[in-house]
Amino acid sequence: MYLASMTWHEFHEATSDDLLALVPLGSTEQHGSIGPLGTDFAIPEEMARRLEAQYPDRLVVLPTMPYGVCPYHTEFSGTIDIGTAALQSVMTSVAEHLMNAGVRRFAFLNGHGGNDPALEAACLGIYERGGLGAILDWWTIARELDPRWGGGHGGGQEAAVMMALRPDWVRKEKNFVPEEIRSLTPELKSAYGNAIAFKGATVKIIRSTDAFTKTGTFGGDDDSCAKADAAWGREIFEGTVRYLGDFVEEFLKAPLPAAKC
Repeated sequence: MYLASMTWHEFHEATSDDLLALVPLGSTEQHGSIGPLGTDFAIPEEMARRLEAQYPDRLVVLPTMPYGVCPYHTEFSGTIDIGTAALQSVMTSVAEHLMNAGVRRFAFLNGHGGNDPALEAACLGIYERGGLGAILDWWTIARELDPRWGGGHGGGQEAAVMMALRPDWVRKEKNFVPEEIRSLTPELKSAYGNAIAFKGATVKIIRSTDAFTKTGTFGGDDDSCAKADAAWGREIFEGTVRYLGDFVEEFLKAPLPAAKC
């Protein structure tokens, strides 16, 4: 089911404790030299479509949220940051209104790590009202399922999945620029974003993204956009969707908590 395609009375009749609201979301932000600005919401949107096809009577898919929390990327043209407070307010309001209609299970299918604090706050509110909220960061899940499927921001992993899903959006031959990651000093090495590796441990030194990457790509020496291709992207996408389907099946069995407010 797709919320946007239903009338209010159709949705009213469909709501129950056994209905899962699936919320695809991401951000509109830079994704390296070849990654489209819409990468972070386009991938969860397609994953949600596949899951709805598996569970048409158990899932209601909400319209995709294309904006998120990405203040570190705003020096790159086209990035739109709405901030944590705004995203938290929107996601909390979405959950509150659906809970008023009878929905008590939510899965936020997320394409951008900066969204997590806002989603965690929204999920806590859901729990306090007697529901359950799950946050599914697809790129983290993919890496944990198979290290070969891992990657950083705006690198080969995300570009490959976009090449599989929206090949007309990725113009590798035209736009690819070799990545150039800049460390703060020879011993303070850039690891992932603002994470710095130093003598076997990790610390954070907060800067904007353009301070340590020329193209906007970061997160791994082996995650260059140069290696991205559609076949690898399909493997990542299909494997992750299989896992998400298994998760949905089990999450629908989970007992709901008693409301605290």
